[in-house]
Amino acid sequence: MNLAHHLAVVIGTTAAPTPQPDNVTAAGQAASQATETNNGTVADIASALGPTGMLLLLLMATIAGYVVSLSLHPNAKCNRCKGAGRHHGSLFSYAQRPCNSCKGRGVHPRLGRRVLFKEP
Repeated sequence: MNLAHHLAVVIGTTAAPTPQPDNVTAAGQAASQATETNNGTVADIASALGPTGMLLLLLMATIAGYVVSLSLHPNAKCNRCKGAGRHHGSLFSYAQRPCNSCKGRGVHPRLGRRVLFKEP
């Protein structure tokens, strides 16, 4: 028990009781129950957040995971040349030229990288 509760017990036993409104008594009881049972389980937190809060929490976690993914893997393989950076000729199969899409690099910056991490 905390100090305020001890003081309330001491004052309550030595002085005459004072009439209090019901809402003040109920608030005091709720506060004492909250301090006694401060075990926040996952189910308690989920019920306190509600379905909208849980959805927002899941959305924020997903966005944070995507940003971390962008920082770890900023580039994606080019779809036109399959990451080779070169195209083979159609008539002369031994002939090669750089890919026009990725300019011979074989990779493109991912869409999120282009949107979120623009360089001036």
